[in-house]
Amino acid sequence: MDFLKSFNIYQKERFPLAVLVFTITAIALSSSAVTHSRLNIGLFVGAFLAGLFYMFHIRVIDEVRDNAHDTTYHTHRPIPRGAISLRELKIMDGIGVAGFLIIALLFGKLTFLLAIVSLAYTFLAGKEFFLGERIRSRFFIYNAVNIVQLVLLQFFVYSLFSHVWYKHDQVWIHLLFIFVNALLIEILRKVKIKPEESVGHDTYSWHIGFDRALLVSLLFVFMSYGTFLWLLFTSGFSPLAFSISAFFMIVCVLSFFGHSHSKNKKSENYLYGSTLLLYIALNVLIYFFV
Repeated sequence: MDFLKSFNIYQKERFPLAVLVFTITAIALSSSAVTHSRLNIGLFVGAFLAGLFYMFHIRVIDEVRDNAHDTTYHTHRPIPRGAISLRELKIMDGIGVAGFLIIALLFGKLTFLLAIVSLAYTFLAGKEFFLGERIRSRFFIYNAVNIVQLVLLQFFVYSLFSHVWYKHDQVWIHLLFIFVNALLIEILRKVKIKPEESVGHDTYSWHIGFDRALLVSLLFVFMSYGTFLWLLFTSGFSPLAFSISAFFMIVCVLSFFGHSHSKNKKSENYLYGSTLLLYIALNVLIYFFV
């Protein structure tokens, strides 16, 4: 019971299951659509659990790799303050990785191969590609090479739905959509208002300033919406899909202007929420209209 309590504290702060359930579900739905696969319960559960296990694996690797940094600069986080231990997370991660590989085996040789490649890359990322401070000190490059882990996960998800996914043109547009959104979320979660700015110099707002980081995030929102429209037009224009997506897009853009003006915790939460809602909505619309 103590472990479950500790993990509940951890997931709320560092691995929000309430959010991930919706985002992983939405990505699974849109991935099935662009691979022209008939979604059934087995495929959905496989994609959902594999995505969840892999995302948790990346999270744990980050915790291990950044432990010394967090102990110095982020003492409020669950591990430095003793709410949960790295050992407990590693045990859970081991179970998750085993589940990820079992799912991969169930769906064929190609899927298993992609699982091995994906896990191999996470191992290199966890070891900082054996470059140590030479890559860690290059903030933008360091974060970019870690985003590749999510691209590899997307390849894996496509292979669950179709072993010839690479033959579908819509897949490559969708991959760009996923990549742009991965960059958006990566940047946006590291844009902090002044009272919460990290003294560890590990945010985009510290490196390029709050306003510039927010503007870059907004540009990625427009790129995300542009790739969505590109996908939508490949299947013929749907006024309903466009209207729904435009509504969420307008709400999201307004939240950026609101946060730029207010720069407080309330406007930050509104910005995060509206951006996630836009991302989920676009993925669901891809499933129904592409």
